[in-house]
Amino acid sequence: MRANAGGRPKQALNERAFDQIKHDIVWCRLSPGEEVSEGRLTELYGFGKAPIRQALSRLAQEGYVIPIPRSGHLIAPVTLQSVKEVFELRMLLEPVAMEKACGNVDEARLRRLNARCAAGYVPGDTASEARFVEANRDFHMEIARCSGNSRLAAALSQIIDEMTRLLHLGFVLRERPEELNREHDGLIEALLKNDKARARDITVAHINTVRTLVIDGIIRHTNLSNTNIAPI
Repeated sequence: MRANAGGRPKQALNERAFDQIKHDIVWCRLSPGEEVSEGRLTELYGFGKAPIRQALSRLAQEGYVIPIPRSGHLIAPVTLQSVKEVFELRMLLEPVAMEKACGNVDEARLRRLNARCAAGYVPGDTASEARFVEANRDFHMEIARCSGNSRLAAALSQIIDEMTRLLHLGFVLRERPEELNREHDGLIEALLKNDKARARDITVAHINTVRTLVIDGIIRHTNLSNTNIAPI
């Protein structure tokens, strides 16, 4: 990989193309169910066909797009069934990660990350929303990494990205900021005290709250045909 003028390696074009397209899928700038072609993405992002093709291949492997033979790609649609599955998987993994991280976290680092989350955001201001989402992601991923299980952390990383798309699709960031703009002090204290039961309880309650907000928002704002979802 070549270095730029500052001596740092340049990010490969296919990696940059992947990151930008994935970001726009996660933030619903490319809408669920939207059909896209290599040509359109080449024009939209300014990359050549080879980086776009490589990015689409990786996005398909990770479930963000669906190849359509002889046509293009479909941005992975969101159904109520898929929402159910994402939250089920998060409920299986994140409480375990929190338990495993108990007693292993860096207090100073967690409190710095929490301060970024506590700054909140202005609903409708995409820049402040992005800062908040990034801060919240960094907070949860720091704890996941402290679990000591890299595969568990990697799985949660993808789930959190999918969760960001659901927050936007359900208009949760725009309409219900008070439920998301909360401090993580209770969780930090449980982690520091090695209180696994408390860390699990806080995590489960948070996941249930977000699930309710997302599903309510999606039902109000979209016409999803697949309603096969477990009662909340």
